[in-house]
Amino acid sequence: MLDHINIPDDLSTCQQMLRELMAAHERLKQVYRELLDTCTSVHDAHQKLEQEKAELELTIRELMNRLHGRRSERHTHSPDQLALDFGEAEVVTVVPDVTEDEEFVDIEKHKRRRRGRRKRGEQFPEHLERRTERVEPSLPEGVRLEDCQQIGIDVVETLEFERPKLWVRRIEYPKYTVPSHPELNIVQGARVPSLISGGSFGYGVAAEVLFNKFALHLPLYRQQDPFAQLGWAPNRSSLCQIVIHSVELLRPLAELAAERVLASSVIHTDDTEVILLTPGVGRGSRKARLWIYRSNEAGSQYNVFAFTNSRARAGPDEFLHDFRGTICGDCYSGYVNIEDVTGGRIVFSACNAHARRYVFDAREQQPALSSEILALYRALYDIEERGSRLDLDARLELRQRESVPLMRRIEFLIHSPAAMDLLPKSKLGLAIAYMRNNWEALTRFLGDARLPIDNNESERDLRRVAIGRNNWLFVGSEDGGERTATILTIVSSAHRHDLDVWAYLHDVLQRLANGNMSIEELLPDVWKANHPEHVRNFRTEERQQRADQRRYRHALRRIEAAQALTVKVAKVPAGEARPQRTL
Repeated sequence: MLDHINIPDDLSTCQQMLRELMAAHERLKQVYRELLDTCTSVHDAHQKLEQEKAELELTIRELMNRLHGRRSERHTHSPDQLALDFGEAEVVTVVPDVTEDEEFVDIEKHKRRRRGRRKRGEQFPEHLERRTERVEPSLPEGVRLEDCQQIGIDVVETLEFERPKLWVRRIEYPKYTVPSHPELNIVQGARVPSLISGGSFGYGVAAEVLFNKFALHLPLYRQQDPFAQLGWAPNRSSLCQIVIHSVELLRPLAELAAERVLASSVIHTDDTEVILLTPGVGRGSRKARLWIYRSNEAGSQYNVFAFTNSRARAGPDEFLHDFRGTICGDCYSGYVNIEDVTGGRIVFSACNAHARRYVFDAREQQPALSSEILALYRALYDIEERGSRLDLDARLELRQRESVPLMRRIEFLIHSPAAMDLLPKSKLGLAIAYMRNNWEALTRFLGDARLPIDNNESERDLRRVAIGRNNWLFVGSEDGGERTATILTIVSSAHRHDLDVWAYLHDVLQRLANGNMSIEELLPDVWKANHPEHVRNFRTEERQQRADQRRYRHALRRIEAAQALTVKVAKVPAGEARPQRTL
């Protein structure tokens, strides 16, 4: 090769050539470094785009599932599911006792068979008015009905509906003079209390307007047509005045319900956004909040709503100013450090349903890790289903015995290498970080049997706002938001106690206007005890049926697991380790 290179004999020329080659080599090295940097940048950009693509595909699948798929996170149980071996746990060599589950399943199957044998067709309640019509057959010519002998009768009942009607209550106040007492001048009866000064609208109309808007989610402008069909065409300002004056009457009752809730030791809370109109300010609207505060303790089982013009922590702080106890909710930033802010006056318990849902939504990114976490949560909820039928002491003992090891396993998983290697901004990475950051609050329910594992009850009660928001769209002012919160407190609490909301509103408005009774008697649970005819008992029956169905599913799963474990135990040769109990 050197024969083909022209090397000059002159030393100075060789040195010059060498310097030129070295300079060319440095230029090539610089080009190489630039190309390497470019390739690295392109590779990083490609990786980032791949990650964004995966996240976008996951988002698209999630949105498509919301539109067309199942909203439930329930999945089919397999009896071949392996037992959860925690390593440090004691080996259980006995089959779980499912005697109680077997008895319940047998009873439930018998009930379902009986329901299956029911005759088709619904029997209408006996107290409904019957208007009988008799249809006689066509007889041959010359044969009269009196010549026939009746041998039976077929009865067909058809439920009909008549529109309600409006009527005008005319109250006369005669004026008298008393000649024997001229100092009395004119004598006249005292005015009957009314909703609005002058007595334009009665309590039945007010109850109908409030019930339509806040129970059936019908905006005021849509209520004009139903009233017009009954012969009265109200304008919207009249309907607004009815709402405003009704709120003034209902506010003391809502405040009493709030006092009872704040006097309890555990409050469940959540919030949802509503649009607040702000004419002439910024874009003309902003996101405000409706908050719910509810309690499950006897004597304070009410749903209290509060309105704030933002999600700043000043709103909850103001409502909870005098509260001492534990609040259950999502990991809203105003609650996470509330124990430090209040000096221990308020303790926060986080919702495990949120943590589980975040993992469920990201399960495709890391199936092995997410599946194990979801399986542990499933076992936890199975324990909670059993604990719901126990008293507080027995429930706490159950949680300490069975739930604590499961939560320790979840804690191990979220700190495992597989979890730590996740990209911080990936969906599963964010879900795991959410659990790590709020672990103390997520496990608080383990030490207090009064606390639930999640905050689903508050979320379900907030659906009323979400459904209504799709109809009335916004609140027109901050005063309007506060009025909405007041009426929702009354209506939602009445729903919670299975009351006929219209009858409850009508009676409460009338009695508050008369002012001749204690407000405590108008609280939904007290009113329910005094008005059993206005209680919707079928709602209680529906809840019991749903609870039985959940218990039936859980019991079947436990029985299948016990049967599978029995088979595995029987197959293990003597002297070998026995399989652990399936949780």
